Amino acid sequence: MFSASAVAGRSSARRAHLPWVAIVVSLWMLGMGSLAPAEPPSAPRDFSGWRGGIGITFGTPSRDVVDVTEMGYEIVWGGEDPRAVKALGVSVFRYWNSIVETSLKGPGYDFSQMPDKEEAAKLAFDAWMERGYGVKGLSKYADVRYHPQGAYGDVYGSMDLSTENDLVKAVIARYMQGFEKDGITHGGIGLDNAGKVPREFLEALVRRLNARGLGVAANGCPDEYLTYIDFFGNEGFPFSINYARRAREKGLRGILGEFTMQHLSGGEIDAYLKSKLFNGIVFFGYTNGGTAAGARYSGYCSRPDVYNHQRWVLRKLVPISRAVQRAGRQVAPAARLASAAAPAGQSGATPAGVAINAEGKVKELKRSEAGLDRITGRSAETAPLVARYGRDAATGVYFFVDSGQPEEVICDAQELGVGADTLVFDEFTGRVLDAKHAAGTLTFRTPAGPSVVQLASASTVAKNLLARAAEGLRLQLTQRALDRELGTRFPHKAWSRFCQAGKWDATVSRSGKGSLAVVGGTYTGTMPQWKYFNRQGAAQFVSLNQTDPQTIVLRCFSKAQDVATSEEVVLDTPAARRRHFDAREGHAYCMHLYLDYQDGEWPEVHTVLFSSGTHDWEEKSIRVEPTRPVKTAMVLLEFHQPEGAAWFDDLSLTSGDETDGNRLAAAGFEQEDSAAVQAQEIGAGYEKQVQALLESVEAAANSANPADALPALAKQVDALAALVTGKGLAACFPRELRDLDDVREKLALCARLLAARE
Repeated sequence: MFSASAVAGRSSARRAHLPWVAIVVSLWMLGMGSLAPAEPPSAPRDFSGWRGGIGITFGTPSRDVVDVTEMGYEIVWGGEDPRAVKALGVSVFRYWNSIVETSLKGPGYDFSQMPDKEEAAKLAFDAWMERGYGVKGLSKYADVRYHPQGAYGDVYGSMDLSTENDLVKAVIARYMQGFEKDGITHGGIGLDNAGKVPREFLEALVRRLNARGLGVAANGCPDEYLTYIDFFGNEGFPFSINYARRAREKGLRGILGEFTMQHLSGGEIDAYLKSKLFNGIVFFGYTNGGTAAGARYSGYCSRPDVYNHQRWVLRKLVPISRAVQRAGRQVAPAARLASAAAPAGQSGATPAGVAINAEGKVKELKRSEAGLDRITGRSAETAPLVARYGRDAATGVYFFVDSGQPEEVICDAQELGVGADTLVFDEFTGRVLDAKHAAGTLTFRTPAGPSVVQLASASTVAKNLLARAAEGLRLQLTQRALDRELGTRFPHKAWSRFCQAGKWDATVSRSGKGSLAVVGGTYTGTMPQWKYFNRQGAAQFVSLNQTDPQTIVLRCFSKAQDVATSEEVVLDTPAARRRHFDAREGHAYCMHLYLDYQDGEWPEVHTVLFSSGTHDWEEKSIRVEPTRPVKTAMVLLEFHQPEGAAWFDDLSLTSGDETDGNRLAAAGFEQEDSAAVQAQEIGAGYEKQVQALLESVEAAANSANPADALPALAKQVDALAALVTGKGLAACFPRELRDLDDVREKLALCARLLAARE
C-alpha cells in the first residue's frame, strides 16, 4: 500500500514526478455545517477526519466512480480532483516517504552514463530532491547508493531524520507552505515506511501539525509511537478486532485503515462493515494485489464489477456508522454483557501488528484467500464488549454490541436517562427489540452479533431516522452540484469505465450516430517484468427491486476487426471471479450480466461471447429466469485482447413483461441523447423540489410530533419520483430514485414506530 518498494503500479520514477500524493478525508459532515460534535473531555484528540464512512485507494474517485458520495466515501489515498476537494470541503493528508527509490535518469537530468554509479546516484537524488523541496545538495543528509536490482529504480536513498537538518527543515517547510497555500486546515502528512522514523522527528512533526489542527498517518511503527498517529493503515485484512483494541490501549488516537486486497460479495462486506467499521477499522477499496496490481486497471475505482455490488450495502450501513460517530464515544458504557467473561477493556491474546523489516519498510505480501473470520477480524479469542455512543436517551444512545453472537445487555437506566417510553431499536434489522425495565436497569437481548441498537423514545428514534433521510437528500444535491462542476453528466455518466474504459465513437454505429469502441494491445506499465493485454469496457448498474422473480433479458450488438480469440469466461465461483480480476493477459470479448439478490451472496454472473475474427454487427442475448427476486443488475461489456478492435451498440435490458421498455440509459452511446437532454432540462426543477422535500423532512425531524408530517412527506416523495418516472427518465436518475426509495422506507418505519407507541 504505502511502501515505495512494494506497491505495484506506483514506481519511484512516477513518485519523483509526483512528490506529494494526497490522502483526502471528507469533513463536510454531511452538510451539518460544523466539523464535528463536541467530544467528551476525556476522549483523545483525533485528527484523522473520519466520520464513519469508507476510503478509496488511488484514482480520482469523484470522477471515476459514478455517484461516489452515496457509497459513504470520505477518504482517498492517492489524490483527488481539486474541484472535488473544494466542493466537498475535504481535508488532505499529503503523502511523504523517507525512503526514496528513483532512477539515474529522470526529467531534466540523466546521469546514467557516468562511470561512477555511486556518485551518479547521489546526483540523481539531489536533482530529485531539489525539484521536490527546492534545496540543493540534500544527499549529504541521506544514505544514497546505486541499487540496480531495485524494482522501482536504480537509486536508493534513505533520509536522515535523526536531527533537524536542512533536509528535515525543507520537508516540513514545503508541506506547511502547501497547506497554507491551498487553505488546508484539516488532514496532515501521511508517513510511508515509518517503522524507523526517529521519535524526535515524529514529536517535532506532530507539534507543528497539531498546532494547525493537522495530524499524522502511518503504515508501520512501533507500539510506543502509536500515540502520535491519527490514521494507521495497511494492506489486506491484517487488523483483527483484538489488535484494534490493543492499539487504542497503547494510545492510537484515530482510525485503522485497511486497503483490501480482494473484492468482496455483498454478504461479505456486510459482515466486514458490521464488525470492523464500528471498531474504527475503515474499509479502503484497493486492488486484489498479486501480479495484476501493476496494471492500469486493477484499482477499485476502475472496477465496477467490484464496487457496484457493494454499493447497496454501503448505502445501508454507512449512515448508521455516521450517526453513531456523531453521537460521540463515551468512556463509560453504562452497560454490561451478561455473558462477558472478562472485564471491559481486556483484549485477549496479544495479536500481531504490522510487520516491518530492518529498514523500516512494511512487509507487503499477497495473502491467501480470506475466510469470513479473517474478513471480520473476529476470532474465538475476541472477548465480547459493549461500547456506548451518546450521552442519554433523550437524544438517543447507541450501543455497539461487539460480539459475534446474540448477547444479553444490562444497562444502567439512571445513568442513561432511560424512561418508561424508552425502547430498544435494532439499527441493522430496523425493528424494536423486547426489553425489560426493572430495579434501575434496562435489559434486552440482541438477535445476532454484532449489533448496533439505539435507546430512545419512539419519537426520538423517528426524528433520528428522519435526520438521516435529510442527510441522504443533502448528499444527493451535493453530488449533483459536483457533477456539474466536473462535467459529469448523462449520457456519459450512464456508463462507468471498466479497467481502461473505451471510447465513445461517433464514426461507427449500427443505428444512430455512435457506439462504444474498444481496442486490444500490450503494454508493460510500471512493472517491466510483466506484460499486460489491454482491458477495456464499460458497465451500467440498474436497480430492479423485483418483488417476485421475473424474466430478465439483455441484448447487445457488436462488430469486430481482427480479434484473435474469444475464450470462454466462466465466473461461477468466487475463486474464478478473483482469478478473472487478477488476470494480466486474456482473450475476453464478451458481455456479462451480474445479478444481485437480497441475500448478499456472490452475484450471479451470466456471460455470452461474441465471435472472434472480423465480422459485421452480431446480436447476442442473455435470458435469465431467476428463482428469487432480483435486487440489482449490472451490464458489463469486456474486451481483454492483445490486438484487434470491437464496437458495441444498441443494448437493451428488460425485466418482466416489458416488451418495448429499456432499463438502460444511453444504450446506443450517442453523444446527443434525447433522454439526457430532457433530464438536464428538468434538472433545476427537480433539485428545487428535492430542496423543498429536504426542508420538510428537516422540519419534521425537529418537530414535537413528527407523526403529523409523515403523510404529507410521503406525498412529496411520490410527486418527486413521478416528475422523473412520468417522463420516462428513470434511467437518467438512478441514484436519485434509490434515495427516494430510502426516504419512503424510513417514513414507513417511522410510521410503524410511532403507531405502535400510541
